[in-house]
Amino acid sequence: MFEKYPNLKYTTVFPQRITTARMVRSPLSLVEKEGEAVFLGGFGESHTLLDFDREVVGCVTVEISCEANAYIRMDYEEDAELAMRREPLASSWYRMVTDEYELSKGRHTLTSKGRRGFRFVCLSVKSEGDVTVHGVSAEKGVFPAVQSGSFRCSDEKLNRIWDISAATARACMQNFYEDGVKRDGLLWIGDYRVTFPSAFYLTGDAALAKKSLMMIRDSRYDCGAIPACSARGGAEQHGKDKAISYMPGIPGDGQNRWIILNYMCDYIIAVEEYLILTGDCSVLTELLPSAFDAAKFLLTLIDLETPGTWYIDDYAQKRDDKGFNYTILTDCTMNPKNSFSSKGALLLELLASFQSLFRMAEKAGENENAQWAKEMEMRLDEHIQTHYYDAVHGQYLDRKKQRFFDISQYPAPYAVLAGKEDAIGMERALRSVMPALGFSMAWRVEAAFRCGYIKQALNDIRFAWGKMLDFDSRTCWERLDVPEMNATHYYDALGSFCHGWTASPAWQLPAWVTGIRPTEDGFRKITVAPNLESLDFADACVPTPCGNINARVERDGKREVLYLELPSGVEECLVQWDNGKTKVLTGGGKYILRSDE
Repeated sequence: MFEKYPNLKYTTVFPQRITTARMVRSPLSLVEKEGEAVFLGGFGESHTLLDFDREVVGCVTVEISCEANAYIRMDYEEDAELAMRREPLASSWYRMVTDEYELSKGRHTLTSKGRRGFRFVCLSVKSEGDVTVHGVSAEKGVFPAVQSGSFRCSDEKLNRIWDISAATARACMQNFYEDGVKRDGLLWIGDYRVTFPSAFYLTGDAALAKKSLMMIRDSRYDCGAIPACSARGGAEQHGKDKAISYMPGIPGDGQNRWIILNYMCDYIIAVEEYLILTGDCSVLTELLPSAFDAAKFLLTLIDLETPGTWYIDDYAQKRDDKGFNYTILTDCTMNPKNSFSSKGALLLELLASFQSLFRMAEKAGENENAQWAKEMEMRLDEHIQTHYYDAVHGQYLDRKKQRFFDISQYPAPYAVLAGKEDAIGMERALRSVMPALGFSMAWRVEAAFRCGYIKQALNDIRFAWGKMLDFDSRTCWERLDVPEMNATHYYDALGSFCHGWTASPAWQLPAWVTGIRPTEDGFRKITVAPNLESLDFADACVPTPCGNINARVERDGKREVLYLELPSGVEECLVQWDNGKTKVLTGGGKYILRSDE
């Protein structure tokens, strides 16, 4: 039975519309608690599809009266078609989320039998007598962080994309940062790394982020390996109160011993990203040791003494003598049968991990660790330049001795994120089909912004997230390729329509269009570098440990005007215009700046 979590805030919400109904008198009365609906008995199954308009994480309550014995069924889904589905899924480890009740004559209160994540609820009735539904409501739970972050611009599509990204990030803030609230109820490292900055630019959250990082740390093995999901660290809801009972055997050995190598890199970098955004230096003592252990474990899989050699088998998943199952998860579109198809992308992310370790060790005053991290960075860099770089064409490779025309879109963005240049690779990547998985979409867009490809980055966002708008989605999908798959196929593939790793526009639009980014931990020093591109204006509020930063940039003929409010905690702000002009502001206050001054 559903139980409220004490650390979440719950609000009561109601259906916003009725999508369809069969043999129901006055179904619209269930919208916004307007009145009663009667499910007519004696006609087989009567049903109605309730649309709550937004993702709800919590439970449904139905007040109901039966004239005779009745069978009641509630099906919960994020997609209308699937809420009406009755055929079982092909999966052995995920079942459609359904609650069933056998009722006698009289009045009853029905409550969901566990925590549910949904937008749609199909309420079905079978009875020889009429069944009156007096009301339907839902208790919606979310982590109690105040959302003061905002973004608006002159492009309404970008505004709607920011809205669904913000809604997704907020929905995934539960007891920890969940990946997909309908399905897993787990903390996955790669999902966390995208969801956290998205949520931070909305709420300034540090508490839930740190709790999630500690759970990732506590899931590690003595050898330093960190599984892809953090059930071992307590980040799951399946074994405690059976809130999620529709995923038999999850989490099990498959999840607890699944080592996604780039996710381990994500953890290392995520520790530094948390430090940069929140300014919370406690992670240097509480999390940095586990980050070093993770890096040292990853080095056991790569032989830097014999350049180009890997201890794990090429182009295959492998379960080693520790029982670990290794994967490099770059995306699913390049070659679905080959999880090791872009070792170059992994090595470049590992390079960025050593850079993060070096900077954090220096801040912690750990000189030996800083020296080790710098040495490993230099050795790995040499390894990459020798074996995973085409010097003739100036592009990074997926694998050794790869032909130029066969290079995928994945090494170039990770090269950029590691501080390297790969102009040809980025241009090729941005001409490629958008990746299917949300986190790959996020890092391609981030790399494009960092390279100055503002137009292309915004077009990627408009195209990929715009597809979700075309399907009337209120949240961001796990995978972009949903429209090319019918819903039955998609859910047999176990996808979700509210997935935190696809919420990146919630942070990228204010960070790169309005241009508000930290240059010192905790936003004590910041950069404001507007990139309007073809927009007429962009407006954002970013919550920080120093207070809210408010910025609006407008086009005024051939120049741009910036209206900026800085809290007193911001010591220095560097304003950078795209024409190369700069200005340094010191201290809080209100400023009006022009790009031609």
